[in-house]
Amino acid sequence: MSFYKKIGTYKDIAKKIILAAVFIGLIGILFVTANNQSGIVSNSNNDISIHPVDEQFFTMKITVTENFGNSLVFSKEAEVLKGESAMDALNKVADITCIYGGGFVESINGVKSKNMGGEGEKKGWFYYINGMLSPISAVQYILYPGDVERWDFHDWSSNRMVTAIIGDFPEPFLHGFRGNVRDTVIVYSKKFSDSAYELQQALDDVGVSISVKLFEELSNNEKCGNNLILIGEYDNLLINELNKDFYNLGWFIEFYGNDIKIFTESSKEKQIFDHGGIIIATQNPWNSKGNWNGENVVWVVSGITAEDVDEAVETLVNNPEGIKNSISVVIVDGNIFEVP
Repeated sequence: MSFYKKIGTYKDIAKKIILAAVFIGLIGILFVTANNQSGIVSNSNNDISIHPVDEQFFTMKITVTENFGNSLVFSKEAEVLKGESAMDALNKVADITCIYGGGFVESINGVKSKNMGGEGEKKGWFYYINGMLSPISAVQYILYPGDVERWDFHDWSSNRMVTAIIGDFPEPFLHGFRGNVRDTVIVYSKKFSDSAYELQQALDDVGVSISVKLFEELSNNEKCGNNLILIGEYDNLLINELNKDFYNLGWFIEFYGNDIKIFTESSKEKQIFDHGGIIIATQNPWNSKGNWNGENVVWVVSGITAEDVDEAVETLVNNPEGIKNSISVVIVDGNIFEVP
């Protein structure tokens, strides 16, 4: 029986997002009508520009990828006004079309969603803030300084909901979600003490609030409420618990016996490794709100052997560029394989 709170299939979620988008669009129409009568001016892109007395701008990064981060479309910086949304920022750097009253992105630079909730090929745009799949629409998400906004166009026919990615490391440990940054705990098996403290130092150096403790020292409140980075071999109890629900957690990597099995974006078995390390993430499934909570994450840095685990940690610490834009990775003998 699954231990996490089920969030629904992509099809169910698509329906919910569409309904929310329609509602937001209707509210937006009323807002525009009312505010146009109050002297608020819309710009040439039909965005509403509200100019407070004390304008505060900040620069943030927007990345657009395809196929679960495997193809980079662009990565740009945008200057945004405090109070602007993720949709506002995207509109500054890309040509977009929206449907359902403007609350749902249909296409970015001509790449258009296909069959959202219908039959046939199923591909669509999904957006992440600081490596976390947003549970609210891009119109609703108000940006904070330091936020990294990512849009990825990918196949959702497998119904694996990828709620967190590793490709924006050190996010979300640095800026969190909606300005709320949960404390991070590195939780490790005793033999990985050196690796755990090495990773702690790397994250501390960039400003992450972080602590380190053994698995047996982790409290239930920390387990449910904090960001966690789990360092241990594949048969560790907590890592094994997550692995048993790999499909429901949206993972395309599975520890299968003493091997690592990886899958394609359509859930077909792709390859089996007899050893290797992995780095993979999910929004925290022990959170009472389920694993699409927009609050905290669990990262798993694991492997078949102790050497594999140490190599995965070493990749995070010394080669973060090697996992950039990735959903998850397998590391085998120094080679990094993006998955899916």
